[in-house]
Amino acid sequence: MSNTKISDLTELVSVQTSDVLPIVDTLNDQTKKVTVGNVVSTGLGAGAITTAKIADDAVTADKLANTAVTPGSYTLSSVTVDAQGRITAASSGTAADTDKIVEGNTEAEVVDTGSDGHFKVTTEGTERVRVGPAGQIGIAGANYGTSGQLLSSGGASGAIAWVDASQTVVIVDGGNFANGSSIATTATAINGGSFD
Repeated sequence: MSNTKISDLTELVSVQTSDVLPIVDTLNDQTKKVTVGNVVSTGLGAGAITTAKIADDAVTADKLANTAVTPGSYTLSSVTVDAQGRITAASSGTAADTDKIVEGNTEAEVVDTGSDGHFKVTTEGTERVRVGPAGQIGIAGANYGTSGQLLSSGGASGAIAWVDASQTVVIVDGGNFANGSSIATTATAINGGSFD
């Protein structure tokens, strides 16, 4: 190769693997050659650039492949992470109601409206019992009955209900109660009357 300034050489536009690169061996005072194919397969081949050869923080965000995640902030998020530790999916969640305990369509809730604070229990989507702001008990909502009413059981499959006290029957099973000159000693139904 004749002495030619590098600046005078023709620019390589279309690279071929058979193209030759000159190498000057200054130790042995020789000129050698290497093909582009040698550089690609040996110098840049698979495994040639190892993690140890990459400086810390050398790979910037622009060099990372984009994922399907939209950039931004997510609250109460649900995320999916791949084997490389990248977030591949993300979505914001909804904050739980701290005043309510919910399981399916059954719930217990504390309500404070500022003037009618109450606690209510709902089963199968319907309010069953409520404790009002004055400690009153409501049945199926704000149904607190009227003064003097009593709660009556509806049995194993029925709801409780408010009933008037005059409609109740007191059942005395055993015991001795003096009622005037008579003594009740067996299971006796007493409706009204007075005990002396």
